Amino acid sequence: MKCAVIHRPSEAALSLIARKVRDKALRDIIENGHVESIGICQGTVLEIIVASDTAEKTSDVMVCEINGSCPQHMTCLGLFGKTSAVTAAMDAIKAIQF
Repeated sequence: MKCAVIHRPSEAALSLIARKVRDKALRDIIENGHVESIGICQGTVLEIIVASDTAEKTSDVMVCEINGSCPQHMTCLGLFGKTSAVTAAMDAIKAIQF
């Protein structure tokens, strides 16, 4: 699974992600710039689901699917929150043996 973190995301990055998030409450948070860091994971459906569960159990992050061009295709997992929380969640995800 590919993983990346964006600390202090730019307005352009936030706008791009907000357009791909279906959850209105989270989209509003993203659009208003109330995101300190973003963790992004790309993998298989199995990897994304396990990563989502691990992230929420590890730290105080908001987790959502970032949709691709086809609504049935789960392409990425987004983790949103404070830098320390996103970093802890991403470390836990990277430690998973798939």
